Amino acid sequence: MSLFGTWITLRLQKNCLRIIFLGVTTLEVAQLLDLYAQGQRNFSNVDLSDAQLKSANLIGIDLRGATLNKADLSSANLIDANLTGANLIETSLRGALLRGANFSDADLSWANLTWANSSNTKFIRANLSVTNFSGANLIEADFTAAIMKGSNLRGTNLRGAIIQNLRICADTEFTGVRNLDERTRLYLCSIAIGTHPFTKNDSRQTLGCPI
Repeated sequence: MSLFGTWITLRLQKNCLRIIFLGVTTLEVAQLLDLYAQGQRNFSNVDLSDAQLKSANLIGIDLRGATLNKADLSSANLIDANLTGANLIETSLRGALLRGANFSDADLSWANLTWANSSNTKFIRANLSVTNFSGANLIEADFTAAIMKGSNLRGTNLRGAIIQNLRICADTEFTGVRNLDERTRLYLCSIAIGTHPFTKNDSRQTLGCPI
C-alpha cells in the first residue's frame, strides 16, 4: 500500500506540497524529502506537478502513477526509480541519472532528457512524443512498443538499445546517433516517416536509409 493510500490528493503549490487528509494535513516539500531520507520509498500516485526537485537524491523511489508534469528533476538521481505509468509531460530530466529506472507506460511527451544517463532504462510502451533525448546515454535502454513521434535522439548513444515493435516512428530526429546496430537501423528505416518539427530534418535521411 502507498504511504499516501488514505490521503485524497496531493499537489505542489508554491513550493508547498499540500496533502489533503480529511482537509487538514499539509506537508512541506522538505518533509517529503525527509520521509525519503528516513527510508520511505513508496510515493505512488502523488501529484508533484511543477515540483522543484533539481539535483534531488531519489534513488529507488517508487513514483508509479505519479503526476510530475512540468516538474524540474534536472540533475536528479533517479537510479532504479520506478515511474511506471507516471505523467511527466514537459518535465525536465536534463542531466539526470536514470540508470535502471522504469518509465514503462509513462507519458514523457515534450519532456527534456538531454544529456541524461539513461543506460539500461525501460521506456516500454512509453509516450515519447516530442521528447528531447539529445546527447543522452541510452545504452541498453528498452524502447519496445514506444511512441516516437517528433522525438529527438540527436547524438545519443544507442549501443545495445532495444528498439522494436514501435507503435509510431514519425518525425523523429536521429542525426549523429552512435552505436546503432545495423539491424535496428534497417528496422527504423522500414517504418520511419516525416520530418522533425524543429530541426526540419527528414527522419529517413538522418538514419542514412536507402532511397
